[in-house]
Amino acid sequence: MNILSILSSGDERTIKVKKNILASVLIKGIDFFVYLLLVPVTLGYLNQYEYGIWLTLSSILMWINSFDIGLGNGLRNKLSEALAQNDKKLCKSYVSTTLFMLCILMLILMIIGGFLFPILDWYSILGASPDKVQRLNQVAFISFSLFCLNFVLKFIGSIYLALQLPAINNLFICLGHTLSLLLIFLLTKCTEGSLLYVAVAYSIAPPLIYLLSIPFTFGKKYGFMSPSIKSVKMKYLNSLFSMSLQFFVIQLGGLLLFSTANLIISHLFGPESVTPYNISYRFFSLVPVAMTLVISPMWSATTDAYVRGDMDWIRKAMKRVHQILMGVLALLVMMVLISPFVYKVWIGDGLIIPFGMTIYMAIYIYILVWSLSYSNFLNGMGKLRIQAINTLIVGLLFVPVCFFLGRHFDIYGVVLALCLANLSGAVINTIQFYNIAGSNFQKI
Repeated sequence: MNILSILSSGDERTIKVKKNILASVLIKGIDFFVYLLLVPVTLGYLNQYEYGIWLTLSSILMWINSFDIGLGNGLRNKLSEALAQNDKKLCKSYVSTTLFMLCILMLILMIIGGFLFPILDWYSILGASPDKVQRLNQVAFISFSLFCLNFVLKFIGSIYLALQLPAINNLFICLGHTLSLLLIFLLTKCTEGSLLYVAVAYSIAPPLIYLLSIPFTFGKKYGFMSPSIKSVKMKYLNSLFSMSLQFFVIQLGGLLLFSTANLIISHLFGPESVTPYNISYRFFSLVPVAMTLVISPMWSATTDAYVRGDMDWIRKAMKRVHQILMGVLALLVMMVLISPFVYKVWIGDGLIIPFGMTIYMAIYIYILVWSLSYSNFLNGMGKLRIQAINTLIVGLLFVPVCFFLGRHFDIYGVVLALCLANLSGAVINTIQFYNIAGSNFQKI
């Protein structure tokens, strides 16, 4: 069978998923290449210490995304349901109400930031030395302001996810990374190394891309969803928030795991230790990125199938994902074996990535991918409560466990803590899916 016949086989929902997977693979392939280039280009502009500071700071600022209290994912599910019912007026109300609430939340964030930033000592927070990094408080505030802008505008991506068009959302992300790379490359040619300039280049690119996408998004084809004040309906807040708050807990727990790892490494072992940890993660991030390309189109498609009562489609889709997970395991083993060669070609001999770190990271990535694969379907069906409870418990335990293991097993202890934290989600998500699917493992 050729590629065209494969893409055109199956029902309308399946065909749409296949086309978006193919388009996303092409876009994410470019994005991953750009993301890889960002590392040596940025390291060539900043030193390892400054780069470690930026990685830690940006991971903390990613917390801002969680302060949408899950509205982005709530919009994704509710908009998918409204589209399945072909209710265009409801679609417009969901989009308008979500945007209104995001603007209110951004205003609150900016007010809080305006009070807090003058009294916060980012040198102490990041464990950085004023002798090695200048104007760190200014860097943090400017980055914070731009992250807040992106906090609102990224809701456009949720609209395309609800439309079962994740390839468009991936395109926006890719263009944001590409613009960041271009800006930093220009900085290397025109200026001396500056953490402030890097922070602006990284932070301003994504909101610029979303701003440029507005006329395209709310043009002729999707104009029926164009937000307006008249379409803001407070009565829909309850349905949006009931789902959004559960997504918020899941997001917050996930961010606690991913963001605090950098901060803990910086405090326990110094900012320079964040760099090899992150480079190892970025090497293996190819796997979750590729897996996301496969499962992301299935989220909103699962919502559509679940609303229509098509559980058979959901079971068949999960069967295909499970087969892919077996291939992921083989891929990770191969990546571990070739990692020394890849690191040498990618970043040269100036930075050594311990082989033990590579092995630990590969194990962590597989547990993460397995957990995300099942949670993606559960999210699409709106089954969030068990995930939220588990994430909340794990999030509360993670920091003390991470410090304990870090002190006893060095930097490997931090990755081990990540493995343990995600293992509970992988087990619970798998069990819950098969209970809801109404079929045992062998049948699926």
